[in-house]
Amino acid sequence: MSTSLDTLLETIAREVLNIPTLATRGRDVLDFHDVGVVALKRALARAYAAGCEASAKRIVSSLTITTGDQP
Repeated sequence: MSTSLDTLLETIAREVLNIPTLATRGRDVLDFHDVGVVALKRALARAYAAGCEASAKRIVSSLTITTGDQP
C-alpha cells in the first residue's frame, strides 16, 4: 500500500477504533482487537468517504477548462 493510504488507515484505526497501530507486533494480545459493530461501521464509512473524496479530486484535476469562442 502507499504511504498516504497506510497513514489514512492508521489514523482511522486510532481515532475511530481505538487501535493504536496497524503494525503487526507478534502477540495476539497486541494484534487482535474487539471492535463493536457501530465503531466498525463508522470506520468503514470514513474510509469509503476518503476514497470518494480522492476520486473526486482526481476527476476534477483531470478536467480541462478552455476559454474563448468554441462550439
